[in-house]
Amino acid sequence: MSNHSKIYQLITQESFQRSIIEKKQPSILVFGAEWSGNAEIMNSMMERISKEFEGYVTFYEVDIEKHPDIATFFGVTSIPMTIMLKEGEVLGLVKGFTSANNIRKKIRNNYSDTQDKNSGQGSN
Repeated sequence: MSNHSKIYQLITQESFQRSIIEKKQPSILVFGAEWSGNAEIMNSMMERISKEFEGYVTFYEVDIEKHPDIATFFGVTSIPMTIMLKEGEVLGLVKGFTSANNIRKKIRNNYSDTQDKNSGQGSN
């Protein structure tokens, strides 16, 4: 899958409970697989978006082949799929590939106390 910064992290089964379910900070899970071209494009885009929301939202990549149990837990049936969470509760989701601006809008709508560093001036 993609190269990761400290902001956009790989999730594992071991860190799932601690990082997602118990975490108070908003989290975004991006489900994909190495063989999916759309998921790879989405991961690259989410890497850039994660930098814009650093400190407000934590982004995690979930490889459905390595962690099918996490995908099953959230009912993921197709990839890419993006799920927005806060305190373990699903606030919203995006099925399939979408634009960076749509993701930014959904982040702002789901996390009303969240602001990106660019104040909405990102590009796709």
